[in-house]
Amino acid sequence: MFVSKPTNSPKVVQVVLFILDQNDAPGLWETTFQDKGFTTVREKPENALQTCRVIGPVLSVVDTSLTHEKRLAFCSQLRSVASGPIILLVPDYDGIKMKDIYDIGVDECLLKPVSPAFLMIKAASWLLRRRWLGQDANLSQVYTHI
Repeated sequence: MFVSKPTNSPKVVQVVLFILDQNDAPGLWETTFQDKGFTTVREKPENALQTCRVIGPVLSVVDTSLTHEKRLAFCSQLRSVASGPIILLVPDYDGIKMKDIYDIGVDECLLKPVSPAFLMIKAASWLLRRRWLGQDANLSQVYTHI
């Protein structure tokens, strides 16, 4: 019988879930996150809650063309299954809508269009905040050099 001790230790995979209902520009966002060492998963809103339960993302980015009411309902359901920060991209700024969005549990709301670099900086700041507050001590170092 031959027994050996593994020399490499398992690495914690950091998955970012992109919830999108269109198939165009976000590929650049995904590439930016992958270049920083994240694993990315793209999902449609109708399957996103189940996917979130299965993969347990460290961060969820939501960019959908749902109405405000449907977006609120969706983000509320997402908050019930997602433990990581939720970043929501919105097409316009309305103070009352923003209050509703934050009240249901979205962590960050960004006005579209969002550059990949800005989205990466916002994501890194939420992940660092999460680590500083002790919510996830297993996160590896996050590099913000863009």
